[in-house]
Amino acid sequence: MRIIVFLATVGCGPGVAELEVEPAPTHSDTVANSTPTADTPSSTSPTTSDPTDTHSTPSDTVPLIEPPERILFIGNSFTLGGPIPDLVDMLANDAGWPDPHVDYSAVGGESLEGHRDRDATVDLVDEGDWDVVVLQEYSTRATDNIGDPEQFKTDATWFHDRAVQSSPDVRVVLYETWALHADHSYYPNTFSDPEEMQEQVRYHYNHAAHEFIPDHAAEPLAEVLVSPVGDAWEDHLAEPAPVRLHDDDDYHAGINGQYLNALVLYSSIYERGTTGRTPWTLNPADAERLQATADAATGYTEADGPGGALPVGLESGQRARVDLGSGSDETSDSGWNNLTSSTSGSAGNLVDSDAAATTVDLFVSTAFAGVNQSGIDTTLFPDSATRDSFYCGSFDDHDDGLLHPGAVTLTDLDPTGSYVIELFAARSGDDDGRGRLTRYTVDGQTRDLEVSDNTTDKARFVGVVPEADGSVVVEVAVSPAGTARFCYLGVLEIERE
Repeated sequence: MRIIVFLATVGCGPGVAELEVEPAPTHSDTVANSTPTADTPSSTSPTTSDPTDTHSTPSDTVPLIEPPERILFIGNSFTLGGPIPDLVDMLANDAGWPDPHVDYSAVGGESLEGHRDRDATVDLVDEGDWDVVVLQEYSTRATDNIGDPEQFKTDATWFHDRAVQSSPDVRVVLYETWALHADHSYYPNTFSDPEEMQEQVRYHYNHAAHEFIPDHAAEPLAEVLVSPVGDAWEDHLAEPAPVRLHDDDDYHAGINGQYLNALVLYSSIYERGTTGRTPWTLNPADAERLQATADAATGYTEADGPGGALPVGLESGQRARVDLGSGSDETSDSGWNNLTSSTSGSAGNLVDSDAAATTVDLFVSTAFAGVNQSGIDTTLFPDSATRDSFYCGSFDDHDDGLLHPGAVTLTDLDPTGSYVIELFAARSGDDDGRGRLTRYTVDGQTRDLEVSDNTTDKARFVGVVPEADGSVVVEVAVSPAGTARFCYLGVLEIERE
């Protein structure tokens, strides 16, 4: 089985990534970075009553699918946020599926039409051997009021044919996008309300999958799927007291919206429900609500992969290691994880020292000031892990440094288990005699570590018991016992006792 996902809203990833902002569209090959002053409906678009079922429900008995080994996403910042492909990968690992190879071409503000002219995108498709290809169009292009839905369908068909040519057994999935927030300036003049916008998007995605592509493709697949992401948004936002899905710009997905997007796409690709999956960085109660929303949208309820879910929170003696630092100097050694955003980074399903996936996630819960790359090579860890670290504090003085801590949070640990956590950081020089004494606090325990020119010492915490929700917070601060201005965290290790 081959699956390819094409995304043409705003998004980015490890494959090809550019801007993270989706501007308002024009009908040229490259979407402009400005909001139109007038909205002209497309004269070629059909009416917007739904031509097909919008919430297809699978049969009650869900057969075991052949797990996809290679998944390709194509889109824009609606893919970059998360990034969505990484979150789908995380959910698959969490459910116990074999770890897929996931790649994507995501360019801010791009349309499928623009991707046709991008060699990097086309070359990825032509690599072949894709199990799934996911296509996501620019968010307003599949609308009548200011889009060009006929062009969307033409471009989706072009990518369908290109994917089938290089990967004959591929599954093509259309990633349905969502309506802008009700407070966005598009309402009430461009669209009367979000319901009208979503109705148009829904119609054209379903028409593309069920009528246009089958009628126009050179070698049409037996089925083109629509992953009802936008429908899931509409359903959740209609609930009492919904969690906020949009980012502050009322356009892109915030953290909750990114998680919901990944849930629906994972469910569509793997034909499984999402109940019980990792909450990522979300409040567990909010994650459960969004899982229920995703399952209602896709109709899938069977939750785990063929091997069952991963054991929760490591097994006895199982260890996970994380390099916190620069994305340009990641630790590529087997059995290592990397966290590279010091302000909002996350790493899902940490691999253990044998490179096996676990349920454990790690995310930045209190932003650090940045990344320092003036570390020291040691014999404790790979050089790439000790040359850089996250730091916080203040350039002013010790007292101000005390006011600027950072923190990371481990989640999906077993609350009935006990863990050992070891922390390390190294920074050359002693800051003109001030030192770099860093205080770590974990589960009510505190340890101070002098980071200046450190090559041997670690802060070790034993008997760490997670909270009832399976979380442990690691606080990083300037130690009040010294005169340092800065504090650091470069390596985190966790092992179940």
